[in-house]
Amino acid sequence: MHPYVTDSRERDIVPLFIAALSIVCGWTLNRILASYVTRDLWWIDVPSVFGFYKMIYTIFDNHIWRWPMFRKIGLVKIPDLNGRWRGYVSSSFDKTATTKSVVVNIRQSWTRMSIKLQTETSQSHSLIGSILTEQPAGITMSYEYINEPKPNAPDTMHSHRGTARLMVLNRGNILAGEYYTGKDRLNYGLIHLERSQMKHVNDE
Repeated sequence: MHPYVTDSRERDIVPLFIAALSIVCGWTLNRILASYVTRDLWWIDVPSVFGFYKMIYTIFDNHIWRWPMFRKIGLVKIPDLNGRWRGYVSSSFDKTATTKSVVVNIRQSWTRMSIKLQTETSQSHSLIGSILTEQPAGITMSYEYINEPKPNAPDTMHSHRGTARLMVLNRGNILAGEYYTGKDRLNYGLIHLERSQMKHVNDE
Protein backbone atom coordinates (compact mmCIF):
# COMPACT_ATOMS: atom_id res chain seq x y z
CA MET A 1 0.00 0.00 0.00
CA HIS A 2 1.08 3.61 -0.55
CA PRO A 3 0.38 6.75 1.53
CA TYR A 4 -2.51 9.02 0.61
CA VAL A 5 -3.15 12.65 1.52
CA THR A 6 -6.29 14.21 2.96
CA ASP A 7 -7.57 17.67 3.82
CA SER A 8 -9.17 16.41 7.03
CA ARG A 9 -7.62 17.94 10.15
CA GLU A 10 -7.89 14.64 11.99
CA ARG A 11 -4.29 13.78 11.14
CA ASP A 12 -3.22 16.82 13.15
CA ILE A 13 -5.56 16.15 16.06
CA VAL A 14 -5.47 12.37 16.52
CA PRO A 15 -1.68 12.15 17.11
CA LEU A 16 -2.09 14.62 20.00
CA PHE A 17 -4.65 12.34 21.65
CA ILE A 18 -2.41 9.34 21.07
CA ALA A 19 0.55 11.20 22.58
CA ALA A 20 -1.48 12.10 25.67
CA LEU A 21 -2.69 8.52 26.04
CA SER A 22 0.88 7.24 25.64
CA ILE A 23 2.07 9.48 28.47
CA VAL A 24 -0.70 8.19 30.71
CA CYS A 25 0.16 4.57 29.80
CA GLY A 26 3.87 5.19 30.42
CA TRP A 27 3.18 6.77 33.81
CA THR A 28 0.83 3.92 34.73
CA LEU A 29 3.46 1.34 33.79
CA ASN A 30 6.01 3.16 35.94
CA ARG A 31 3.63 3.18 38.92
CA ILE A 32 2.90 -0.53 38.52
CA LEU A 33 6.58 -1.41 38.35
CA ALA A 34 7.38 0.91 41.25
CA SER A 35 5.02 -1.07 43.45
CA TYR A 36 7.19 -4.15 42.93
CA VAL A 37 10.65 -2.57 42.67
CA THR A 38 12.12 -0.23 45.26
CA ARG A 39 14.61 1.47 42.90
CA ASP A 40 13.73 4.62 40.93
CA LEU A 41 12.72 3.61 37.40
CA TRP A 42 12.89 7.05 35.77
CA TRP A 43 14.91 5.60 32.86
CA ILE A 44 11.86 3.56 31.78
CA ASP A 45 9.49 6.52 31.42
CA VAL A 46 10.65 8.01 28.11
CA PRO A 47 11.23 4.73 26.20
CA SER A 48 7.91 3.37 27.42
CA VAL A 49 6.05 6.48 26.20
CA PHE A 50 7.55 6.13 22.71
CA GLY A 51 6.77 2.42 22.73
CA PHE A 52 3.15 3.02 23.73
CA TYR A 53 2.84 5.75 21.08
CA LYS A 54 4.06 3.44 18.32
CA MET A 55 1.79 0.62 19.47
CA ILE A 56 -1.35 2.76 19.84
CA TYR A 57 -0.71 4.61 16.57
CA THR A 58 -0.30 1.32 14.66
CA ILE A 59 -3.50 -0.15 16.13
CA PHE A 60 -5.41 3.06 15.39
CA ASP A 61 -4.04 3.19 11.83
CA ASN A 62 -5.09 -0.38 11.04
CA HIS A 63 -8.25 -0.87 13.10
CA ILE A 64 -9.55 1.74 15.54
CA TRP A 65 -10.10 4.52 12.97
CA ARG A 66 -12.99 2.46 11.55
CA TRP A 67 -14.96 2.43 14.80
CA PRO A 68 -18.34 4.20 14.27
CA MET A 69 -18.07 6.07 17.59
CA PHE A 70 -15.18 8.18 16.27
CA ARG A 71 -17.22 9.15 13.21
CA LYS A 72 -20.23 10.08 15.32
CA ILE A 73 -18.17 12.53 17.38
CA GLY A 74 -16.47 13.90 14.25
CA LEU A 75 -12.94 12.85 15.17
CA VAL A 76 -12.57 10.74 12.00
CA LYS A 77 -13.98 11.91 8.67
CA ILE A 78 -11.99 9.77 6.23
CA PRO A 79 -14.40 7.16 4.80
CA ASP A 80 -13.60 3.46 5.12
CA LEU A 81 -13.51 2.24 1.50
CA ASN A 82 -12.06 -1.19 2.17
CA GLY A 83 -13.62 -3.98 0.18
CA ARG A 84 -14.35 -5.52 -3.18
CA TRP A 85 -16.22 -3.30 -5.61
CA ARG A 86 -17.98 -4.26 -8.85
CA GLY A 87 -19.20 -2.03 -11.61
CA TYR A 88 -18.39 -0.78 -15.08
CA VAL A 89 -16.33 1.70 -17.06
CA SER A 90 -17.13 3.38 -20.34
CA SER A 91 -14.57 5.02 -22.62
CA SER A 92 -14.37 7.87 -25.08
CA PHE A 93 -12.61 5.37 -27.39
CA ASP A 94 -16.05 4.30 -28.63
CA LYS A 95 -17.80 7.50 -27.49
CA THR A 96 -19.04 5.70 -24.31
CA ALA A 97 -21.33 3.53 -26.46
CA THR A 98 -20.48 0.38 -24.50
CA THR A 99 -19.57 -0.51 -20.93
CA LYS A 100 -16.95 -2.91 -19.62
CA SER A 101 -17.33 -4.82 -16.35
CA VAL A 102 -14.66 -4.19 -13.71
CA VAL A 103 -13.75 -5.56 -10.30
CA VAL A 104 -11.88 -3.30 -7.89
CA ASN A 105 -10.18 -4.28 -4.64
CA ILE A 106 -9.44 -1.45 -2.21
CA ARG A 107 -7.22 -1.96 0.82
CA GLN A 108 -7.06 1.02 3.15
CA SER A 109 -5.74 1.98 6.54
CA TRP A 110 -6.00 5.43 8.12
CA THR A 111 -2.84 6.57 6.29
CA ARG A 112 -2.24 4.12 3.43
CA MET A 113 -4.23 2.58 0.60
CA SER A 114 -4.09 0.39 -2.50
CA ILE A 115 -6.56 0.32 -5.39
CA LYS A 116 -6.45 -2.56 -7.88
CA LEU A 117 -8.80 -2.65 -10.86
CA GLN A 118 -9.28 -5.60 -13.20
CA THR A 119 -11.13 -6.10 -16.48
CA GLU A 120 -11.08 -9.06 -18.84
CA THR A 121 -8.15 -7.58 -20.77
CA SER A 122 -6.18 -5.39 -18.35
CA GLN A 123 -5.35 -4.64 -14.74
CA SER A 124 -4.22 -1.49 -12.97
CA HIS A 125 -2.95 -0.46 -9.55
CA SER A 126 -2.74 2.89 -7.83
CA LEU A 127 0.54 4.75 -7.30
CA ILE A 128 -0.53 7.77 -5.24
CA GLY A 129 -3.88 9.01 -3.97
CA SER A 130 -5.92 11.48 -1.96
CA ILE A 131 -9.22 11.54 -0.09
CA LEU A 132 -10.71 15.01 0.30
CA THR A 133 -13.49 15.39 2.88
CA GLU A 134 -14.07 19.15 2.84
CA GLN A 135 -15.10 19.68 -0.79
CA PRO A 136 -18.39 21.49 -1.57
CA ALA A 137 -19.51 18.64 -3.83
CA GLY A 138 -18.83 16.00 -1.19
CA ILE A 139 -16.10 13.49 -0.36
CA THR A 140 -13.86 12.64 -3.32
CA MET A 141 -11.12 10.09 -3.88
CA SER A 142 -8.49 10.72 -6.55
CA TYR A 143 -5.56 8.56 -7.55
CA GLU A 144 -2.95 8.01 -10.22
CA TYR A 145 -2.62 4.51 -11.63
CA ILE A 146 -0.62 2.43 -14.05
CA ASN A 147 -2.48 0.02 -16.33
CA GLU A 148 -1.00 -3.21 -17.74
CA PRO A 149 -2.66 -5.28 -20.51
CA LYS A 150 -3.23 -9.00 -19.93
CA PRO A 151 -1.92 -11.64 -22.37
CA ASN A 152 -5.34 -11.86 -24.05
CA ALA A 153 -5.51 -8.10 -24.69
CA PRO A 154 -5.65 -6.74 -28.27
CA ASP A 155 -2.30 -5.74 -29.79
CA THR A 156 -3.37 -2.10 -29.69
CA MET A 157 -3.38 -2.12 -25.88
CA HIS A 158 -0.19 -1.31 -24.00
CA SER A 159 0.91 -0.02 -20.61
CA HIS A 160 -0.16 3.49 -19.75
CA ARG A 161 -0.71 5.83 -16.82
CA GLY A 162 -3.88 7.62 -15.88
CA THR A 163 -5.80 9.37 -13.13
CA ALA A 164 -9.25 8.81 -11.66
CA ARG A 165 -11.50 11.06 -9.59
CA LEU A 166 -14.44 9.41 -7.82
CA MET A 167 -17.22 10.77 -5.64
CA VAL A 168 -18.01 8.79 -2.48
CA LEU A 169 -21.81 8.32 -2.46
CA ASN A 170 -24.55 6.41 -0.65
CA ARG A 171 -22.78 6.40 2.74
CA GLY A 172 -19.58 5.12 1.20
CA ASN A 173 -21.06 2.22 -0.77
CA ILE A 174 -20.92 3.78 -4.24
CA LEU A 175 -17.95 5.30 -6.08
CA ALA A 176 -18.74 7.22 -9.25
CA GLY A 177 -16.71 9.57 -11.39
CA GLU A 178 -14.32 9.76 -14.30
CA TYR A 179 -10.85 8.80 -15.41
CA TYR A 180 -8.25 10.16 -17.83
CA THR A 181 -5.44 8.20 -19.46
CA GLY A 182 -1.92 9.34 -20.33
CA LYS A 183 -0.60 10.82 -23.56
CA ASP A 184 -0.27 7.45 -25.33
CA ARG A 185 -4.02 6.81 -25.35
CA LEU A 186 -5.64 10.17 -24.61
CA ASN A 187 -8.90 8.54 -23.58
CA TYR A 188 -11.31 9.49 -20.85
CA GLY A 189 -14.40 7.84 -19.48
CA LEU A 190 -16.77 7.11 -16.64
CA ILE A 191 -16.48 4.73 -13.68
CA HIS A 192 -19.32 3.43 -11.53
CA LEU A 193 -18.66 1.03 -8.66
CA GLU A 194 -20.76 -0.50 -5.90
CA ARG A 195 -19.29 -2.26 -2.89
CA SER A 196 -20.07 -5.97 -3.00
CA GLN A 197 -17.95 -7.16 -0.09
CA MET A 198 -16.43 -5.46 2.96
CA LYS A 199 -12.79 -6.37 3.50
CA HIS A 200 -10.08 -5.00 5.74
CA VAL A 201 -6.35 -4.48 5.58
CA ASN A 202 -5.40 -7.84 7.05
CA ASP A 203 -7.93 -9.88 5.05
CA GLU A 204 -5.49 -10.43 2.18
